[in-house]
Amino acid sequence: MIKKRMLAGLLAIILVTAGCAPEEETPPEAGGTAEGAEEPEENTRAIPDIGEDPLVLGFDAGGRILAVSSEETGGSVLYAVEPEKGAAEEIVRTELMITEAESHPSGRLLLRLDAGEGEAHLRLIGDDTAEEDIIVESHDIAWSWNPDDWTKLYVTAFDEYWDYEVFLADASSGSLEPVEDAGPFPVWAGAGGVIEVLDDGNLEDGGTLVDGKGTVIAENVLEFSTDGKLFAIAEAAADGSIGYLIGSGKGDWLPVMSLPSGDRWLGLLPAEIEPAGPGRFATLLPTETEAVEEVAQWQPAVISTRGIRKSAARVDSPVMTCSAETSFCLTGAMSELLFNADDGTVVNWMEQIKGDSGK
Repeated sequence: MIKKRMLAGLLAIILVTAGCAPEEETPPEAGGTAEGAEEPEENTRAIPDIGEDPLVLGFDAGGRILAVSSEETGGSVLYAVEPEKGAAEEIVRTELMITEAESHPSGRLLLRLDAGEGEAHLRLIGDDTAEEDIIVESHDIAWSWNPDDWTKLYVTAFDEYWDYEVFLADASSGSLEPVEDAGPFPVWAGAGGVIEVLDDGNLEDGGTLVDGKGTVIAENVLEFSTDGKLFAIAEAAADGSIGYLIGSGKGDWLPVMSLPSGDRWLGLLPAEIEPAGPGRFATLLPTETEAVEEVAQWQPAVISTRGIRKSAARVDSPVMTCSAETSFCLTGAMSELLFNADDGTVVNWMEQIKGDSGK
């Protein structure tokens, strides 16, 4: 969840002219019907009623897609969708609109509810969670949930000038405790450790990735992700290029790819990097465009210690959300596309659940 909504708009503007040459590509899933082949019979599965244009928010701990539909009388309904089965389970109904959701490995859910300007409402769903919403006075918020201890939750509250205050929330009681001397985006990382990027406000050279003791993990970091054992980072180089590296964070960085240097790369904020299974991470790379006025497309890619593997598929959004448990990622303008990090294929799950082929 961290920085995604605040950076998505900036990403779309900055990266419009970005391009990169393919390296290892995985062919997209074939589409259409072969000449002379019979058309498949119409699928008669019942269509789950999740609305025409559901708000897609990510995955639950079991890899089901979390989607929200609004109610005519206000409020919303959260569903867990299994496209391959044509099934959708209602999880919860809320009196306010759900705008964000995150699933914990324990199966618990954290929902952000739209309460209007001035405060954020966080609601926990699951055994032994706080009975009342956690309410934070803020213009906007970010959070990080401890994967090893569901009771611990960092919440960053931003005011209208983007000054911030960091709290440690107890997800079992709903209490908030201020955290001193924290950066705006602390992230939990394995065995209760904490990492964050400290920056000087210069978007061109990134920031310094440090652990909770202040030990430097990497410099000039534009984007990073960790699965608790490995880190994947996008690093700003002095010549304006962007390097992608993977390693344990102990100086053993393995370069896997470099985006070319040039004025058009200055200040580039890469798309998010997400854990996509043990020892691997998924991201989106800008594809080549011949004219600056063209709308950029994006190429899903998987980073591991074996290098970087690019899908031959193209998507129209720089935003991606992944399920490390299932190695699937959501992308596309409405998160309607499902990228398989195992084989590089992309299908339209919204069409799939309606009985279409999804291709």
